[in-house]
Amino acid sequence: MITHVALFRWKPETTAEQIARIKAALEALPAVIADIVSYRCGPDLGAHGPTNMDFGIVSTFESIDGWRAYDAHPEHDRVRAEIVRPWIAERSAVQFEH
Repeated sequence: MITHVALFRWKPETTAEQIARIKAALEALPAVIADIVSYRCGPDLGAHGPTNMDFGIVSTFESIDGWRAYDAHPEHDRVRAEIVRPWIAERSAVQFEH
């Protein structure tokens, strides 16, 4: 199994409505991309403090090829380019095997 974790810090002008739109668009991806085994995302709860990122995605795939198919999928590209990326101030990610 491969786990993919992506974390975002939003631009200061990002509104709660935009974050809700991002979350909804991301949560729709598993219905379109068969390689996704599990997919969870959401805003930071603020429990740790201001050094935390603002939003996270945790998804799993059967193999690295499954993750690559997700990463290159046209719907993922569209959501990333049109809905998510315009609001990102900072991003980090990791993929690991387990």
